[in-house]
Amino acid sequence: MESSSPIDVAVVGTLNMDVIVRVGRMPRAGETILGTSLSERPGGKGANQALAAAGVTRTALIGAVGNDDAAHRLVANQNDGGVELGHLHHVDGISGQAIIEVDDRGDNRIIVLTGANAALTPGQVERGLDELMPKIVLTQLESPLDVTACAAAWAIANDRRFLLNPSPVCRLDEHVIGAADPLIVNEDEAVFYAGGDPADDPTDVARRLLDHSRSAVITMGGEGVVVASPDEIRRIEVEQVRAVDTTGAGDLFAGILAGHLARGETLTDAVAPAAAAATEFVARPRDR
Repeated sequence: MESSSPIDVAVVGTLNMDVIVRVGRMPRAGETILGTSLSERPGGKGANQALAAAGVTRTALIGAVGNDDAAHRLVANQNDGGVELGHLHHVDGISGQAIIEVDDRGDNRIIVLTGANAALTPGQVERGLDELMPKIVLTQLESPLDVTACAAAWAIANDRRFLLNPSPVCRLDEHVIGAADPLIVNEDEAVFYAGGDPADDPTDVARRLLDHSRSAVITMGGEGVVVASPDEIRRIEVEQVRAVDTTGAGDLFAGILAGHLARGETLTDAVAPAAAAATEFVARPRDR
């Protein structure tokens, strides 16, 4: 399917079938505990972010799925959400999967099996972006690192805004992290890239992130969001809620942020609806 109108956001990223196990608490190493429920739902950071952005503006997803039953569900979920899939590639093998443990506090632990996502190539990404010519390119670190580097390089070469959600964390070339506008991180990821100590004031961490990226956004759950740009560093408060399930909240935040930036809003203005949506999202049961 070719785009019939301009694409505002192109998400380069993964599609996974999530297998969610609810537990009262996380098991210790070597410990066996009983789960309370098991469910499956379409996920993957790229897929989640594309659906969130598509709720705001016209969005495409560049990625890969396998030839298994999960692929049909993953594709249908994106179609239902209005995501343009002309650059979704189908390969032999299994689609990506994620095994997710969620405890009674809403915290999670996630193991990702990359599957078909590992087959996405820089050439496919570059061709997709050339055809889509989006205003915003959003990506993460679940795809191969050369795919991330390609997305960053394309955005810079074509004067497009590059949003990077560097999860799962790993060391990046300076030209990749330096293209991020913003770098979207949680507190642990922020310290990983900025250096320092987890006890440091988030505002100071955000200031150090500006030594590496063009702008930065640190999400802190119920403690709010810190927005950092060369012009200002500002903390945005969020409504206090009881978290039921935090899985995918960061992806929702990043996708909505991308959508609002594509509509021409300032970074601070775009963060507000993204934070409000993520706050409501974590309080909502989704796997019953």
